[in-house]
Amino acid sequence: MQGLPIAIVGAGTAGLASAIFLARQGYAVRLLERVGELQPVGAGILLQPSGLAVLQRLGLLAECTALGAAVSRLYGTSCSGRVILDTRYQHWQPGSFGLGIHRGVLMTALLGAARRLGVEVRTGTAVSRFEQAQQHVRLFAEDGDGGEWPLGDVAALILADGTRSTLRAQLQVRQWARPYPWGALWSLLPTPPASDSDELRQWYRGCREMFGLMPTGCTHQARDNRLTSLFWSLPLAEHDAWRAAGLEAWKSRVRRLAGAVAEPYLQQLHDPQQLTLAAYADVRMQRWHDGRVLAIGDCAHAMSPQLGQGANMALVDAAALADALGEADGREQQMIDFPSAYVRYGESRRDHLRYYRQASRLLTPLFQSHSDTLAVLRDLALLLARYNRFGRDHAVTTLVGARSGWLWSGGGRRDLHAWRGEREAWE
Repeated sequence: MQGLPIAIVGAGTAGLASAIFLARQGYAVRLLERVGELQPVGAGILLQPSGLAVLQRLGLLAECTALGAAVSRLYGTSCSGRVILDTRYQHWQPGSFGLGIHRGVLMTALLGAARRLGVEVRTGTAVSRFEQAQQHVRLFAEDGDGGEWPLGDVAALILADGTRSTLRAQLQVRQWARPYPWGALWSLLPTPPASDSDELRQWYRGCREMFGLMPTGCTHQARDNRLTSLFWSLPLAEHDAWRAAGLEAWKSRVRRLAGAVAEPYLQQLHDPQQLTLAAYADVRMQRWHDGRVLAIGDCAHAMSPQLGQGANMALVDAAALADALGEADGREQQMIDFPSAYVRYGESRRDHLRYYRQASRLLTPLFQSHSDTLAVLRDLALLLARYNRFGRDHAVTTLVGARSGWLWSGGGRRDLHAWRGEREAWE
């Protein structure tokens, strides 16, 4: 049992960031990914200062900001032009910003750092089951013929395989996974020269319709091609009807909502296949660990994207796990008290994640539902918040990832408050 590695299942944001941190601290790390080939694909995501702080710890902030796009504020109006949402990063700290970035850019940066540190990356490996013993965890994979074969033993197991994890249910922990009835259509499009913006812009018609544009930067492969993420809120049950109605019918709805601003982007869409449907779920767990196994990222606490916190929570999880485990110092990894380290991890993440889970569940129906009443209440609450110092502070500290409760912020996130966004460093 000498020299067993830590296994991480899932080469997404949480898994890769954790692998980097643990490899830097002296741990042997094996990263297992179901997909046969890791490719820089995916949608645009918004990284908040909480996530940027972790990228700084990882030494990847410069690479990501060089390819991303600064977002100065979230600005949303009704179909009549009335301001609904106006949250500015400068109200948190002067010079701070969010970062619109292609998911593939973030993955490429993380994967490159993991490989440079000697992390063993195994692709095309689908872990189907695990068995725990006192000092190790045994992994198994399906063989394709209804049987299974052993993948070997590891000192500890980190589940970072996302919202639809099949391994999470094997933890002896109470858990809930509830799909959201609403999703979003999204597309990544070249940014027209006259349409370049540093705002995440949204338009609303009550809670029923939402159209948005987010600057997303460029990719490693095409640094001169600036991109914008386009998204449209949609009930999942209406997706077939949306396709049947045709692209032009949808474009007419967008024009009535967003006007001329949307036109340069709509002109680039010629096929419904250019718009990808994304679905979401709410995942809750009584606790995130069981013995030598821990769930992190969306596997542990997936939530609606309304607050733009998914990738940030994954990065903060990885930093908190590294802090809980500490340096390896040459010790045999299977002899480390992983259950106690996981308890420390849970205590450090409890308040922060509880607040954002509750806030996400509260806010989602205010932006994705058929309720006229909720739309009125939302608009009134956000109006009062904009002209009230406590309301503005609450909104912006929620946005940047700094809150740990409804009545207080911070929660010991020293990395977040140590980070200062200086545009001149990367523009």
